Amino acid sequence: MRKAMSHILAAAAALLFLLSGPRASAQSSSKVPTPESILGHRPGDDFYLASYDESRAYFQKLAEASDRVRLIKVGKTSRGIDWEIAIISAPENLAKLDRYKEISQRLADGRGLDDAAARSLAREGKAIVHLDGGLHSTEVAGAQHSILLAHRLASAQGDPEVDAILKNVIVMLWPTLNPDGQNEVTAWYRKNVGTVYEVSPLPDLYQEYVGHDNNRDGYMNNMVESQAVTRAELEWAPVIFYCHHQTAPFPARIFIPPFVEPISSNIHPLMGRWLNVLGMNIAAYLDGHGMPGSIHRVGFDNWYPGFLDYTHIFRNSISFFTETALYRYATPRFYSVDEFPADQKNLNAGVMYSSPWKGGWWRLRDAVDYMEGASMAVLDTAAKFREDLLFNRYQAARDNVKQFTSAPPYAYVIPARQRDLGEAATLVEKLMVNGIEVHKATKPFHANGVEHPEGSFVVLMDQPFSPLVKELLETQKYPELRESPNGPPLRPYDVTGWTLSLQMGVRVAPVLQPVSPAERANLSRVAKFERPAGRVDGAGVSYVLSHRPNASFTAINALFAAGAQVAFAPSEMETAEGRETGAIVASGISRDAVEKIARETSLSVKAVAAPAGLVNVKKARVGLYRSWTANIDEGWTRWILENYGFAPVTLRNDGIQAGNLRERFDAIILPDSSARSIRDGFGPGIVPGEYSGGLGSQGATALREFVQAGGVLITFNNASLYAIEDLGLPVKNVLAGLKPEEFYCSGSLLRVEIADESHSAVWGLPREPVVMFENGPALEPGEGFVGRVLASYPKTQSPLMSGYLLHGEKLQGKAAAIEVQLGRGRVYLLAFRPQWRGQSHGTYKFFMNAIYESQGLSKPSGSRPAEPRPAAAAPAAKPAN
Repeated sequence: MRKAMSHILAAAAALLFLLSGPRASAQSSSKVPTPESILGHRPGDDFYLASYDESRAYFQKLAEASDRVRLIKVGKTSRGIDWEIAIISAPENLAKLDRYKEISQRLADGRGLDDAAARSLAREGKAIVHLDGGLHSTEVAGAQHSILLAHRLASAQGDPEVDAILKNVIVMLWPTLNPDGQNEVTAWYRKNVGTVYEVSPLPDLYQEYVGHDNNRDGYMNNMVESQAVTRAELEWAPVIFYCHHQTAPFPARIFIPPFVEPISSNIHPLMGRWLNVLGMNIAAYLDGHGMPGSIHRVGFDNWYPGFLDYTHIFRNSISFFTETALYRYATPRFYSVDEFPADQKNLNAGVMYSSPWKGGWWRLRDAVDYMEGASMAVLDTAAKFREDLLFNRYQAARDNVKQFTSAPPYAYVIPARQRDLGEAATLVEKLMVNGIEVHKATKPFHANGVEHPEGSFVVLMDQPFSPLVKELLETQKYPELRESPNGPPLRPYDVTGWTLSLQMGVRVAPVLQPVSPAERANLSRVAKFERPAGRVDGAGVSYVLSHRPNASFTAINALFAAGAQVAFAPSEMETAEGRETGAIVASGISRDAVEKIARETSLSVKAVAAPAGLVNVKKARVGLYRSWTANIDEGWTRWILENYGFAPVTLRNDGIQAGNLRERFDAIILPDSSARSIRDGFGPGIVPGEYSGGLGSQGATALREFVQAGGVLITFNNASLYAIEDLGLPVKNVLAGLKPEEFYCSGSLLRVEIADESHSAVWGLPREPVVMFENGPALEPGEGFVGRVLASYPKTQSPLMSGYLLHGEKLQGKAAAIEVQLGRGRVYLLAFRPQWRGQSHGTYKFFMNAIYESQGLSKPSGSRPAEPRPAAAAPAAKPAN
């Protein structure tokens, strides 16, 4: 950072910023180690990156030397690394840390306080501020800035700005939100620096399973890293949550809020106001310290709540991110004005771009300096307005409780009677992980004139974090925003609809009338989440499971692991959930073993005499294509399959090109990706040779032979176009070539209709499931087609359930899922995201069913339905363990 610095006095109401005179130069305490003394480099140096392991070692040395720094462990990463963060403040504050955490928690909750008591606590408390080195590990500057910021706060002497921060603020400094990725990216860069591949892209997901989507897991908390962040946020109740990113719109040097429209109406106004104040303070601070190029209100909106660095705003924490400019890794780059977009070459100032950047060298050091300046601006604002920030957070909690005592929805009911009770329980678990209070009805619960059975879950809305409940359970209505009245829509930064109950296939009802005291008396707060109890009822040597619960697929794989025989019933059979087609029947296993699996999966199992007319199946051998272009969709698919016990085998390009796939696999999945990316991968010279290329013609031939030999190929979303083009399938994409103003759907929940519920490929699905459509195709069989349409969009109604859909009539009557016969096998084209970000649980069965379709569950299309094979006689039950 520059030596001569001034600081800003921010007037929050007027957003007026005045620059003060030069501050005293910071002096380092002799006992606090410099980063150079431990790392051998100063973070930000050209061609140098510190790994997480090295950063952690430095933080440990810092904590040993400074009484301003305390390290705490927040958990382990997906790859097993110990994860530590730094708590930085004045020693006297660290000595009373528990008290200040208690104050923050009480103000965040708000209940049991009046305004006077809250003001007193705000006056006593300290502003806890979350700062981090970023989520996306190829955006390298954030994790480097954390080291320098920690050293500055720990070592500065006689610096009024730092002194005020240490006195008034408790800094939760996460060196990075992705330790695994920082290590991997650093190793990749060090391997290639000085070669022609110095700035080549990483051919892997830098966070296990999710890569860049680690910032899309904010409310689901599927990943252990997300869980650690959410746990800490609830424990520490930071009043500000600030995350660094590195994708500024060129030629600006840093994007800073305010964001573009739209913004969710479920955010408390005070949070939105403070977010904008902080953004303007950062820009003024940077301009005041010789760092031009801040820009606001471009590109990034405030609509999707699933960003890990943003979900917390619905819990009344001022949550936001900035985007600093990046070339690649630690390699410098010179920019001339000639490279600027045409409308930026004149270097004119704008209302939201007051200090245009004029080009020149851009180094990692510059990005680190901008980030350090932005972090200091946030901490400076928190120090100056500590009391107001804390009191305003209390006001937000108070207002949220009050709002839903006088206006609907007064509650949400998750009835005990569900098509898939396990998924309803998972929804409850997700809410509770987010700090939402959930109650359970100890007697029948009455709402909206309907009686819900005992055991139903009730989420009362008069609680401080109710905006998050509403954000997740109501349907989204994205506003109509266009570049011009008849022009294309303004593209949202992310998806437009995500309603969790629709995605997960769970019935949820808003309560539109006040919940009476009598009804409240029959509700018991769920203190600790517990999954529903599984059980085995009846007598017999065969065990019947319903096909409706997703957990039945976990049970199938557990049954195979226990040595059981598994079969499907193609005719209707009685299960614990009622009569249905496709029931799962296990035999050759002890009752004790089945009861154990039932408990682990929360399933109701029915013991019966050995039934006839079953189709036996074996453990499915599943291959999952994993390209070198770091496919996030592949990672999510792998995570889901592993969690359900499928044990997918990773198939790289050479693994498919080698052929003989049918000998090794029953089903192969191609996750969502463009046809070109699957076919061609990275071009020559972009990455080292072993990572270049795609499947090519050799891979297409191998996949075609696999299907013709009886295998099943399953394609997600745009990967379906690859199968259509390279396997020569007689199916067309009716949306091909349409401009955004002619059809647009960037991520919305749409209703589809199942064509034939008795078909084995859709067993267990409801008649009208809801799918996540995200920039995908819509299909129509062509000449020579042999197969079945499994699901299609309604012919006469809009399929939109949540989000935004422009010219939805283009979808009406078109296919969303198709089974194509090819030789003795089948290709399943799923023209949507059936496992989107680990959220769309309600459509998992589309691909889990298909995995078994190579095993004779139904006859090829155009033939009569499969005659059931008699199941082998059930062997004697195994003795109890």
